[in-house]
Amino acid sequence: MATYTTKFTDKQVRRCCLTAFFLILLTSCKQKVDNHDLGIFYQPLNQDRDISLKQWKDFGSEIKGIGVKNVVIQWTKYGNESFGESHGWLAQRMEALQNDNIKLWVGLYSDPNYFREIHTNAAGQKVYLTEYFNKLHKSYEQWQTWLRIHSNQVQGLYLPLELTDYDFKTPAQREQLANILKQQVKQFDKPLMISLYLSGQLPEHQIKQWIDQLTSLSLTVYVQDGAGTQALAADTRKSYLESLGCNVGVIREIFVQDKAVKSFKADRVSKGRLDSILDEETCHPNTMFSLRYLPIASNPLKLVGEK
Repeated sequence: MATYTTKFTDKQVRRCCLTAFFLILLTSCKQKVDNHDLGIFYQPLNQDRDISLKQWKDFGSEIKGIGVKNVVIQWTKYGNESFGESHGWLAQRMEALQNDNIKLWVGLYSDPNYFREIHTNAAGQKVYLTEYFNKLHKSYEQWQTWLRIHSNQVQGLYLPLELTDYDFKTPAQREQLANILKQQVKQFDKPLMISLYLSGQLPEHQIKQWIDQLTSLSLTVYVQDGAGTQALAADTRKSYLESLGCNVGVIREIFVQDKAVKSFKADRVSKGRLDSILDEETCHPNTMFSLRYLPIASNPLKLVGEK
């Protein structure tokens, strides 16, 4: 390799030093994610079937206008409901979003009994998760052709498990879960996303260890911010979220749960609250929950029970 000797003037030396200083300053700071390159969840319900493709396309253009670049389809099969499978109304709506250059994370099978079944010991969880992933793979097979045709617009697959420290309190449970997920990652040719919500059962350092364990499996991990459910005190939520690494995504809840009723009921946040989320600087990938709660006038998705 040839070596070159160059003479620098004092002015050039000062310029080089200033450039080096700013490079060091920039690389020493946390990387800021462009919060306008964000995502949003969509939880399919059969009541959405009557929304026309035109309304859906117009809605897609509007959410793209506020910075949404990807939509996480929470599930494509919920219990026995398959929404017409890969040729039905849900698939058509997903294709309508893709026509606006919005990319998708495609959720697979979701079990309506998940929260009841997963709340058990490690042995019971192993039996249940084995059965769950068998059903999930069957739903994946039903969508494989569609996924292949639309592969350029599909960012990855979403596993509709909502992991929580309430159900995975012990190291043995978390280790077993990691071993199961490690085998699952090998069976898909797309990135896999998974989400967590925190109930305050574990200290911050154990949550960090758990999330590190999951991300080490090449899973894309998102944590719910809990702002809508208000299950934790605001300072506790803030402390948990501040402990997350910048590689961990945050799901911003854009609803406010009504605690006065026993079943889950929630309202949309205000437009001002949405604007503050969109304008917030963060180093985390951001996605919102969910399209149904997006407080814009043209939103065609009705809340449950809304007329």
